[in-house]
Amino acid sequence: MTVQRLHHATAATRPGGRRLSAAAGSIIALVIVALIAGCSSSADKSINALPRITMHRAYISKQQFHAPYALAADSNGNVWFTEYQNNAIGRLTPAGEVLRFALGGPGFPERLAPGADGRIWFTDPVGNRIGRLDPVSAVLTYFTLATPMAGADGIAGGADGAIWFTEHAANRIGRIDRDGAIIEYALPHDGGPGEMIAGRDHDLWFAEDRANAIGSITTAGSIKEFKIPTASSRPGGLAIGSDGTLWFTELAANKVGKISRDGVATDYLLPPRGVPLGIASAADNIWITIAKAHMFYRIGRDGKLQSLKANSDTYPGFIAAGPDQSLWFTEPGGKIGRLTPPASITEFAIPEASEKSTRQVQSSDIAPVSNTRVTQ
Repeated sequence: MTVQRLHHATAATRPGGRRLSAAAGSIIALVIVALIAGCSSSADKSINALPRITMHRAYISKQQFHAPYALAADSNGNVWFTEYQNNAIGRLTPAGEVLRFALGGPGFPERLAPGADGRIWFTDPVGNRIGRLDPVSAVLTYFTLATPMAGADGIAGGADGAIWFTEHAANRIGRIDRDGAIIEYALPHDGGPGEMIAGRDHDLWFAEDRANAIGSITTAGSIKEFKIPTASSRPGGLAIGSDGTLWFTELAANKVGKISRDGVATDYLLPPRGVPLGIASAADNIWITIAKAHMFYRIGRDGKLQSLKANSDTYPGFIAAGPDQSLWFTEPGGKIGRLTPPASITEFAIPEASEKSTRQVQSSDIAPVSNTRVTQ
């Protein structure tokens, strides 16, 4: 058995459709590499024969397609996604049925998060606001941010029942409660907070691309920052492992990193296959998407890396885990894919909006400028 070892660096830091038959000849290329110190690697190598990857295609109509951007799964197994170029939010059920909510008027929904109240919250950086969609009543409410051109980006539900979000341009972390009261927390350094995720420790974690760091904030507003060992790495996606460890991708360094629960940051060099973009945690594994290589990486609790090669027309982007531990991912060309471990992929086409599959929302704007508090 050939086992490839990767370099790593460590730093102690401050704390719908018709299913078709499987595509012939689409084989999983599985590679195991140890995420431990050792010699540099230049490529991965197959080490044994493995089962075929099972590819299914949902029915593809002649309609034009729209590209889903960010996505998140709710507790019922529905996958919610944004279409910022169409100013819409979509829902894909486990059965493959698509319902699109046309938000109306100018808007730019970017990232989203299902709230504990069953409503869908999302960031709109162009409108400088946070949106809240009630999927039952189709009522949409916007909360305008007091800080001009704040650059609302990442968003996540907190353990306190509030919705937390990042302001990339304003260098702040925001919190909005169910009544629309907003608090903005200024970061101690120019970090440029982007992606955000809720941790198992009840903290909110966020990537800081300008500071080359990962930050965390408690629900009481206490902030910590953890410096990434590799300079100018551009941290991107975030995931929380089953043991509570924070994992992140490094877009400019071809690495994946983690921060242990005692505040030690470590990152690992990946094989040179392309930019590690999306990252998610499911069934005790960390999953990473490599769109350019039509590939997924899987890191087990034993620290070993496996690569799963999909078909040449599969380009996995952002990825999120569902409650059944399946993984959903966006693709260009108007598709959302579902990866059912260990090796089955189903792709669903997201068609152009139609009267049957689209609901118009009732919207209202709230500008809580006087209801915003900024902390330094």
